[in-house]
Amino acid sequence: MDFLEKWLHIIRNCSFDNTYKMAWAKAITEIAVEQENSIQIEEAFLVEIQLRDIAKKVLRYYFEQTLFFGLQQSSNPVKPPVIVTITRELIAIYQARTSSIKPVKWFKSNIEAVCSSEYEKAVSSTVRALKSDVSYRFLRVEGKDVEGVYQYEQKADSLFMQGEDVLALKGSRLIVFDAINYRWTQMLENFNHSPRLSKKVRIIDEDQVRRKPLGKFAEFIEAENPEFHCFLCGEKIVTETPAIDHVIPWSYLYSDDLWNLVFAHQSCNSSKSNVIPHEEKIIRLEARNQVLLHRLKESSKLNKHVSELELAIESNIVRKFWIACQG
Repeated sequence: MDFLEKWLHIIRNCSFDNTYKMAWAKAITEIAVEQENSIQIEEAFLVEIQLRDIAKKVLRYYFEQTLFFGLQQSSNPVKPPVIVTITRELIAIYQARTSSIKPVKWFKSNIEAVCSSEYEKAVSSTVRALKSDVSYRFLRVEGKDVEGVYQYEQKADSLFMQGEDVLALKGSRLIVFDAINYRWTQMLENFNHSPRLSKKVRIIDEDQVRRKPLGKFAEFIEAENPEFHCFLCGEKIVTETPAIDHVIPWSYLYSDDLWNLVFAHQSCNSSKSNVIPHEEKIIRLEARNQVLLHRLKESSKLNKHVSELELAIESNIVRKFWIACQG
């Protein structure tokens, strides 16, 4: 088997004891997708992946599945997996700190700043749990170790993968994410009686959130696009009122944010459906946001939407959400 076959073999044959291995596989795949310089990666003999980076993503997965849907991640409700306990404690602290129990997406929560010291402790505790319970067991399938997937010395702070294997994960990310989400859903079906589990693994449940009118954003978008060109096809919108479109579909975010909203033809908006955009559109959106922020500051249009736009640019949130939505 080549690397990708081994990776999918492990995912499809993981035992049903808990979901750690799925979170681990998803985090590593997401980190591979985030790699930007493919040429350097291909030329690299080994690529280092820090367990701390894996832990941050694993926390995010459990945070959203727990906060939105209260999903149980193992067969024993009395003794949940350690990382689930860590996540629940972090959620409790966050809700106390914000005086709100309203579910919120991880990237919108700003939890790293709101609960900075508690978040750092949670990451460190998650790293310890991954070292002791996942890092080496992930490679064990039906009592046998799968060789040639990654190099890891027990209790080390990093694992190492071949550059070409990282690129294989990046290039086949949709297949890999589908396999992970399918297996994770199968696991959850053993100890949850909640409907639409496959959507909840991906944190997609549109019935949970009501959509709002977007007209209030038009004056801000117009600051960068006064000629009303369609973001999707590039043509000028002449004989109709421009639609306001979510570049990253609303159903993946449950949120209306200036950094993700553009003008589009009504027909272009309707035809794009609920599809994650290609990277070319993400690059254009990132560039648009830079110009938009500059224009808004020049015109002194300063309010919470502009502040959120600035924060989104500083935090690279467009790309973070785009990558996360693919998983």
